[in-house]
Amino acid sequence: MTSININDAIAIPLNPKNRLSKNDLPTEIREQLSIKLPSLPTPEERQAQIDYQNSIPQTTVIENNGEILAAFGDNGWKTVFSNNDVFGQNLSEAEILNTFKNKYGGSLSIRKYSPENAPTMGEIHEMKYGRPLTPKVDYLV
Repeated sequence: MTSININDAIAIPLNPKNRLSKNDLPTEIREQLSIKLPSLPTPEERQAQIDYQNSIPQTTVIENNGEILAAFGDNGWKTVFSNNDVFGQNLSEAEILNTFKNKYGGSLSIRKYSPENAPTMGEIHEMKYGRPLTPKVDYLV
């Protein structure tokens, strides 16, 4: 068992019948608990982010029997559309492609594009789901 030095500790008397409020705590602890959360993005900022994400060229598109499984953007983002195909985030693109090849074998199709000719994430998302990428929850309405 490790001993704990309590010389610099602050004792807070606890009474089980009376709960402490934040104001009952010492100032230095109150200040640590007073975390300001960031504000939500404006509708314009949110739309700008979605437009940016939709515009990213996807230089690698992985399909199995015509179904898009994953797409890799020229910005380094890797999107996998199924939890069944999740891989470690530190794997290289070659390691990820080998994982897909081992799982799906000969039915796997890997298409490579130059950034100028690559479909965008919006186009990939539309091919996969019938619509471009949009916010999952419109919490700003």
